[in-house]
Amino acid sequence: MKTIKFLCDDRYEAEKLAGLVSVQKDGTMYIAGVTAVIGNEVVIKLKDKSSHAVVMKDKENTKKLEELLRDVAAGKAAIVSSDFTGPTAEIIVN
Repeated sequence: MKTIKFLCDDRYEAEKLAGLVSVQKDGTMYIAGVTAVIGNEVVIKLKDKSSHAVVMKDKENTKKLEELLRDVAAGKAAIVSSDFTGPTAEIIVN
């Protein structure tokens, strides 16, 4: 397992990201994929067909998040847990 840290625009965005990628009680994930990347904003599509944007601090964090979420949606990576501290979201993956 490894921990990946993402610097978001602010605490609210970090909390939103940690919540969107959290593992549900039954062990499932709601992430269906990434629908768009606009500047520093990553638009995440959930399995209920809703979309949610997360604003990252810079392009580097944006690209890193996009790659992780695409790997998760494709089944190449699995999120174990997520949390946040201030503007930083931490995601633990297998």
